[in-house]
Amino acid sequence: MKERGRVLCFLIAAYLLAKSILNLIIGGFAAANWISVLLAAGFAAVLILGIRYTNYIVAALTALIALRYFPGNLRGLPGTWLYLTEGIIDFAAAGLLIFSKDILAHMQRGLQAK
Repeated sequence: MKERGRVLCFLIAAYLLAKSILNLIIGGFAAANWISVLLAAGFAAVLILGIRYTNYIVAALTALIALRYFPGNLRGLPGTWLYLTEGIIDFAAAGLLIFSKDILAHMQRGLQAK
């Protein structure tokens, strides 16, 4: 159960990093995009380490960011289908981080040594 949660957290972390790097390339190398990469790296670190309760913080911030851009992505269709898909995956990842029993088991170990 904890192992499956760790794998799911790793996959979500990899997705968040890949998404922010893709946005950096597509959107240009502006300061806001670099901040997004740093934020995703921080999210990835706490998810992989399993720091207690940070899954809720990562889920909330991921969902809020996706919610912020969701209306514009809907209005901009079909040109924004990539960003709309990204937002839907963000909501799914946030849901997993909050409701998956496997992820919750992984995140309950805190910073304890293995």
